[in-house]
Amino acid sequence: MELDSLRKLVTVKPWTQITAGGVPDEEPQPMFNAWDDHSGEALDPTQVRQARQVEMEYINRRGVWRRVPRSLAIQNGRKVIQTRWIDVNKGDSVAPNYRSRLVAKEFNTGAQDGLFAATPPLEALRLLISKAATAQTEGETRKSVMLNDVARAFFEAPMTRTVCVDLPAEAHAEGEEDMVGLLLLSLYGTRDAAANFQAEVRKFMVTAGFEQSTFSPQVYHFKGLGGVSTLVHGDDFVSCGDRRALDWLNEQLRKRFEIKTHLVGMGKDELREHRILGRIVRATSRGWEYEADPRHAEVMIQALRLESANGVKTPGEDPKAWQEEENGEPLTESEARAYRGLAARANYLAQDRAYICYAAKECCRGMAAPTRGDQRAIRRLTRYLISVPRVVWYFALQPPQSAICVYSDSDWASCRRTARSTSGGVAMIGSHCLKAYSVTQKFVTLSSGEAELMALVKATAEAIGLCQLAEGWKDSLEADVYVDSSAAIAVTARKGNGRLRHVRIGHMWVQELAENEDVRFCKVRGEANPADLCTKHLVSTKILELTPLVSQYPKQGEADSRLRLGTIGCPGRVGRDLPTRATWGSMETHQGTAPQRLCHVQ
Repeated sequence: MELDSLRKLVTVKPWTQITAGGVPDEEPQPMFNAWDDHSGEALDPTQVRQARQVEMEYINRRGVWRRVPRSLAIQNGRKVIQTRWIDVNKGDSVAPNYRSRLVAKEFNTGAQDGLFAATPPLEALRLLISKAATAQTEGETRKSVMLNDVARAFFEAPMTRTVCVDLPAEAHAEGEEDMVGLLLLSLYGTRDAAANFQAEVRKFMVTAGFEQSTFSPQVYHFKGLGGVSTLVHGDDFVSCGDRRALDWLNEQLRKRFEIKTHLVGMGKDELREHRILGRIVRATSRGWEYEADPRHAEVMIQALRLESANGVKTPGEDPKAWQEEENGEPLTESEARAYRGLAARANYLAQDRAYICYAAKECCRGMAAPTRGDQRAIRRLTRYLISVPRVVWYFALQPPQSAICVYSDSDWASCRRTARSTSGGVAMIGSHCLKAYSVTQKFVTLSSGEAELMALVKATAEAIGLCQLAEGWKDSLEADVYVDSSAAIAVTARKGNGRLRHVRIGHMWVQELAENEDVRFCKVRGEANPADLCTKHLVSTKILELTPLVSQYPKQGEADSRLRLGTIGCPGRVGRDLPTRATWGSMETHQGTAPQRLCHVQ
């Protein structure tokens, strides 16, 4: 009763604690909880406060905004945009790296010019690693790869519009609660922030002597000092060149931006391994290695509670006829939401694992209206990741190449429900794999030859795109497309539709490319076509036979620079059943091996 009476008489702040004697304690910090905005894991409140304080100190030092009264902003017709904190642990539970960002919540309210900000394709990073593994002359010093991470990149770009934002509680001084911030520099979350920073990057790179690629505006090349090839992905600069050239670029970047630099290579003071654009890149005495973040597979295994399950030998299997009725049963709303998250993660992981491209694509086809059959398929794929949780792309040291080779294949009417075919492809430069893809064709085809023609058209577009990407780094490469269908190659060698009157004219542009010799269309034996990995569910022996052709191998153990899951991590089951290298074939045996070709048909 005495304590209740005191609560009525004393005005108590929300965080004040009342002791039994009725005397308030000294004011502690307000009750505060924070969660990782990416993973949902609980974060240490103390470290989050410190990260936010660091961000506010940087904002004040750079002068990101100017304080103006809210009434003045409204009087001038300015809409005040709300803000919020984004708290993320960019490290892991063992080595935490807390980052807090103040972001504006500006929503897309309609079309607006000048907001586009290009992003380089993932194959640009692999092509850059391939350049690092390519020696122009015998005895040439090995190239290194440099990552420059710009700290708080968007604050480096001036604001081009008049925008006001709500100030966070950390920015309010006593008596200034009704002030808002008039942005002078770009703030995360504003619609044009990325475009503004990209314009600053272009201005800096051109001033430094770089030439911007027309095909991909985030690709730059510097001719001096032996050449420097650079791609810009968001606030990350990834460059390839010899050490002298990279040191020069690092100094230029340091003069303009606040950066963190990591050099990967075989030099005495260089890292042997580092995370670049969410992937692990490793330099070895025989070349370079590249692998996906293993946490994606671990999250899928843990989400489906398969930590103690046995792995399987293939990532997918064709649906059984007797399961057709059960497979068509729709999932509940909560199950469908969980399925979409897993399918999206599988699709992301498939970018770095050629052998699961087809299985992941089939899972993604069911995202609109998931069924029990789709759920069974994602579970099967996840069990395969238990058996093969880690796969490394190997970029062997090789001489300069003259062409990019794209291997194409199709599986006619592979979908029982829609009768549509699948196009698959693998892009190679020498023994280096640049890309693997699997897509469902848009139209129903009437024959296997027509399906192969559609796949050939897709592969031709990929080959031309990769050649233009390489041109941005001053590498003039030819485009070769390999197919195992003589009928598809025959169509490219003639003019017009002929008997294929139902085939759309838009698909016949490959005939002009063949006539002008812009692209060479060649034959490859079906059993040696690596694109077969991306068109259908294969038996395990076929997977083991084709995977070395794209220079991808399983690897035991864990990468030194890998990040670990926090509270949602998986037990030690992951990696227990990893096949030995001998199972997949020796890396030394397949090093530099390219698929066998029968003949060239131009």
